Amino acid sequence: MPEAGYKLHSLPLKSLAGNPLARLRAGLLLLRAIFRCRRIIREFRPSAVLGVGGYASAPAVLAARTMKIPTFLHEQNSVPGIVNQFSSRFTGEVMTTFPLAEEKLKDAVWVGMPTREKFSRASREEALERLGLEPPVVLIFGGSGGALKINLAAAKAFHDETPYTVVQIAGRRDFPQLSTENPRHIILEYAEEIWDYLAAAEVVVIRSGAGSLFDTAATGRASILIPYPYAAGDHQLHNALYFTGKGAAEFLADSEVTYETLRSRVEDLLENEDRRKELAGKMRGLATPDAADLVADRLLAVATSVKEQKN
Repeated sequence: MPEAGYKLHSLPLKSLAGNPLARLRAGLLLLRAIFRCRRIIREFRPSAVLGVGGYASAPAVLAARTMKIPTFLHEQNSVPGIVNQFSSRFTGEVMTTFPLAEEKLKDAVWVGMPTREKFSRASREEALERLGLEPPVVLIFGGSGGALKINLAAAKAFHDETPYTVVQIAGRRDFPQLSTENPRHIILEYAEEIWDYLAAAEVVVIRSGAGSLFDTAATGRASILIPYPYAAGDHQLHNALYFTGKGAAEFLADSEVTYETLRSRVEDLLENEDRRKELAGKMRGLATPDAADLVADRLLAVATSVKEQKN
């Protein structure tokens, strides 16, 4: 956040899940965080506050409401999280990424997923040149935290020589466990400019977090989705089904992930150009390039109104 030019205020929070004693401690931290957020808000003096889910956003939303500052929520997943379900009772408007979530939250409006313009503008030719990759390229990306089952399967599946390039972004946790003998199999700990790797790829293998899905949609790439089976409310499954149900991606259950199935599914897509083009086109069709503007417009409209009333 600071590297991007934004001030970051860390809050001492823990999940409300766990045994009664753990929940009590988490509840006390939440109260402490609410008072801390009130101090931050008094200093910053915002005209509107946006919560984006997760227990880290709840204190700011609740603090803003106690100070009578207009609040908004953005729900990223198809199945609303517990915090957003709770916080939605205290906010003026809820915006959603998936139409399914709109039906489950009061007074919700669908806007899509805010996505950086760099994803939609990225060019395959320019990305290949910048990264120095030899096409065709397969990108395997489990998310910023990694995905151990996918990482281990991919490390074995592409360990030996391949007639295509595989870029595996493993995450900091899993990276030390992985190795390869394949000169065209590149294992990275992290990639700051993920849009270039997406743009360079012919086939993308990803989990089904909202960010990964809509970044890939903005780039328009043929994808194999492997939902994380232990996500809260099984939201990654429902996220994936939204895309696969519209014919925009292929589905691979986490329970079916092995090095054999992973390599087979990847090579099936690499060998079928018509199928890749069909998936890529439908994937791009589900992108929501205007979502960031829609969210910003709603906040700015309220902020402007509040400022005018104060004047």
